[in-house]
Amino acid sequence: MRTFKTSALDLWKEEENRTGLVTFCKDLDLALGSGISEGMITELCGPPGSGKTQLCLQLSVNVQIPRRLGGLQGRAVYLDTNYGFCPKRVKEMAESCRNHCTNIALLHKLDPDETLAGFSEATVLDGILYSHVTNCTQILEAIADLQNRLYDGEKIKLIILDSLSFLIRNTITRSMKRVRRLHEILTPLHKIAHRFGCVVIVTNDVTTRISDSDASDRLAETTTITTTPQIVAALGGSHTHKVNQRILLGRDESDYDSQSTVYVASIEKGHFLPRITVPFRIETAGIRGVSKRDVR
Repeated sequence: MRTFKTSALDLWKEEENRTGLVTFCKDLDLALGSGISEGMITELCGPPGSGKTQLCLQLSVNVQIPRRLGGLQGRAVYLDTNYGFCPKRVKEMAESCRNHCTNIALLHKLDPDETLAGFSEATVLDGILYSHVTNCTQILEAIADLQNRLYDGEKIKLIILDSLSFLIRNTITRSMKRVRRLHEILTPLHKIAHRFGCVVIVTNDVTTRISDSDASDRLAETTTITTTPQIVAALGGSHTHKVNQRILLGRDESDYDSQSTVYVASIEKGHFLPRITVPFRIETAGIRGVSKRDVR
């Protein structure tokens, strides 16, 4: 009996054939490789108003882009714990996305009506399976239903849990129980992502951690050690091994101009590039890059 049936070359070829889920911020997509990768869990962290839910809504639209235009052409599952989902906002993003896809089709000399058949504002909304969940039991039941749908052949390519931290922090007070619940939720999601090649997104808040500002001072046995606050992901570090990528979102206070807020996405944990920060905007059309060459 052969124990090893797969080589690193096989895994590389499989990874090369996978299509990333684009965010519509070109710099962020490039930093992630080719968008958010299939088969893994990506955690979006940030304070309220940092763009976590807006990015989740954009991804729910983008995952349905036809394969002929480089999309995943799959459905999305949206598990909402804090009533952040907004159908009207999705409709706006879907309209802009279809207009953009029409331009791409024309650029490649494709018939837009044929290429985008079945991709409209109505079908995008219909392609998002929504559930409001208020406790861990409901989430586990939803994950079990999701798994059955995938085994039945339903083409679900994106799973969003927005927000994981809101649910855990507001329903569980004991730290050990929080750790156990996080494991119970993220373990099946991790297996689903790997088994079915889904993109899994979970959102998390941030918190402040006090740490020594300069470790060299301690080594030199100085008498004074200064401490500085650091912005880190909430829920502790026990679930970090289940998260393959972590993106920290926030606002750029310096701004690029006074007309619209500039947001930043910092890749804190990833597979491709070292830590990098890229700017983006949240427009009526949805998530867009700051560069003029980005998708409009």
